[in-house]
Amino acid sequence: MSATKRWAGWAVLLAALIYAGFLIGRTAPARHPEAAAKTPRRQASVAASTPQYGLSAGQFAPNFTLTDTKGQSVTLLDLRGHPVWLNFWATWCPWCNKEIPQIENVEDAYAGRIDIYGVDVQQSQSTVAQYMAAKAVNYPMLLDSQGAVAASYGVQGLPMSVFIGPHGKIRAVYSGALLSPASIAPYLHKLLAPS
Repeated sequence: MSATKRWAGWAVLLAALIYAGFLIGRTAPARHPEAAAKTPRRQASVAASTPQYGLSAGQFAPNFTLTDTKGQSVTLLDLRGHPVWLNFWATWCPWCNKEIPQIENVEDAYAGRIDIYGVDVQQSQSTVAQYMAAKAVNYPMLLDSQGAVAASYGVQGLPMSVFIGPHGKIRAVYSGALLSPASIAPYLHKLLAPS
């Protein structure tokens, strides 16, 4: 084997290792400082039927500021005092599209009691705004155009829902589509339970 081929092989191997490190670092969830002080290591929460990724119940939800499709900024800390349902999704995701009518039903039934936000991951404002107008979606969509918030929440697949209590602590995380009132009910119960 020539020296040139050997060096090319090492260069490819080095590039692969750097890229793997980038992917691992990008998917590692960020922690809220208060949660980090109480939790020495990330605790994985696994349900019997559905795997749960990212942050666990009882941890503080990482703060963020995102813009909605109308250009208004929304900061999670400003929503303290209200239960919050974050639904990470994208317009190209078929399961997300099937879940949206169920979330709209909850928005209609619990308006003023729960703040529901869709968090669109890595799509443009125009794409999301056109989708919302075409489907007449009745709850606001935040734009996570770089995917940084999704990464901080440990999102590994879409859709994923995070239910946050009024004091900023995560009450539940569900990875997958919630496609019926019966599947949503236990999460709403956890979200609305007294602290």
